[in-house]
Amino acid sequence: MSLIPLFPLNMALFPGVTLPLRIFEQRYLRLVTESLKSDTGFGVALIRSGREVGPAEVWPLGLYTRIVDWSQGEEGLLHIDVAGESRFRILDTFVEEDGLRMAEVEWLDQEATHPIPEHCDGLLAVLNELKQHAAMLALKFAPVDSAEALSWQLAQLLPLEDAARIELLANQDPLERLAHIAHNLDRWAKE
Repeated sequence: MSLIPLFPLNMALFPGVTLPLRIFEQRYLRLVTESLKSDTGFGVALIRSGREVGPAEVWPLGLYTRIVDWSQGEEGLLHIDVAGESRFRILDTFVEEDGLRMAEVEWLDQEATHPIPEHCDGLLAVLNELKQHAAMLALKFAPVDSAEALSWQLAQLLPLEDAARIELLANQDPLERLAHIAHNLDRWAKE
C-alpha cells in the first residue's frame, strides 16, 4: 500500500495517454511543486460527484501519473502535461489542511504485453478515426504497438459513461477489454 496525493478530474485518464492540465489552486500548486522536487507522481481519479474546483467524491479506481512537461502560462497559470502510468484502487482518503486529498492505495498488477490480434483491424480503424476528432482535446498518445495500448486509447476516446470507463480501467486483461469494447461499440455509439 502507498499514500499518494489525488487530483480529481471530470475526465478519466488511461495508461499511455498524456493529458495537459492547467493548475491554479494552491493545493495543486503544492502537489506539482512536491512532485517535481521529489521526482514522484500523483494519482488522477475520475470525479463521481462534485466539481474539479472545490470538494469532490471520486470513483474507487485511478491512475498514477508523472509530470512529463511543464511551463508557466501567460495568464499566470501553471501548465503541466501528465502521462498515465499505473492503475490503483483507492482504499481510503483524507483531506489535508489546504484541501489536498490524499489516498491510501493498492496497486493493480502490471499487464503482460500482448500483440494486437488480427481480428482487431476494425478497432484500429475506429481508433484512427477517433484520433482525428480528438485533436482538440490536446491529448498525446503513445504508439499503438500492443493490445494494451489499443484498448487504453479506445477507452480514452470513446464517448462512454463514467461507469463504463471505470469498468474498463478495472479490467486486468487487455484481450478481454478489446472484446468488451468490440461487443459494446454499437450500443455505445447510439447512447
